[in-house]
Amino acid sequence: MDHMGQAVSEAVRGATGAGAGAYVARRRAVGVVPWGVAAGAAAWCLAGSRRAAHMENYPWNVWTPIGYGAVKGVFLGLLAGWCAVLSLRAGRAVCRTEGSGTARFAGLVFGGGLLGGVVPGSVRDFMGAPQPRTLYYFDGPRPESEWYWRPLLSEWLTYTVLPALGCAVLLTVGALVSARSSRRESAGWAVPALVGAGLLFLPHYAAAGLPTPQGNGDHVNESASAGLVVVATGLGLLVSAWVAWSRRKRSAARSGPYPSHRAGEPPSAQ
Repeated sequence: MDHMGQAVSEAVRGATGAGAGAYVARRRAVGVVPWGVAAGAAAWCLAGSRRAAHMENYPWNVWTPIGYGAVKGVFLGLLAGWCAVLSLRAGRAVCRTEGSGTARFAGLVFGGGLLGGVVPGSVRDFMGAPQPRTLYYFDGPRPESEWYWRPLLSEWLTYTVLPALGCAVLLTVGALVSARSSRRESAGWAVPALVGAGLLFLPHYAAAGLPTPQGNGDHVNESASAGLVVVATGLGLLVSAWVAWSRRKRSAARSGPYPSHRAGEPPSAQ
């Protein structure tokens, strides 16, 4: 009986430890994807700002690279966030000691986020046609002899690698902040809400002080369509934030004012 009781006790401790590890891994991954969206929007918005500042012969709608960069960053940041989560799951990032666990968690998030942010642009740059608007707005399609090597590497490093690197760094910092915060679940709705609200104001502030769109109708329409894309993306983020907030509120209401031990979570995790 003593041997049987000892075996049962060890099995229970092992199951509890496995549950605790799964809980810690899930808990630390909360908020990674929303932070990826915020990091991507910031990183590629800055890349679009640089393109707008250095693109010559582009006087009518110079703010549009900023808006399109922010929108592209939302989707690339979403991809980077999901790649970071998949990297965490594949690496089984469970903190056993505070130092090594945090370092491993940060490395997996950074590696997954960088991979998700750099791959789509790299495929476009190296597998697609030569980009026509690298330096001048009125450039036609560049022949391969004038595109590959220096122009291609410059475009790839400036507008693909550097934004992806910045997105990965910001994503890692945000994920670490969420992992250490007691209100980490609020990142699922608060971060997209802030990004969405920022996108609603972006067309006004990005175009402030710039010349009014003029010339033919295509230029005016392009500037207006860019604003619509930015606003639509911002509204989409606000709706998703509201849905996440509603689900969290309903979940809190079902759990009651005194949350008890939930299935699959160790009592020590409460």
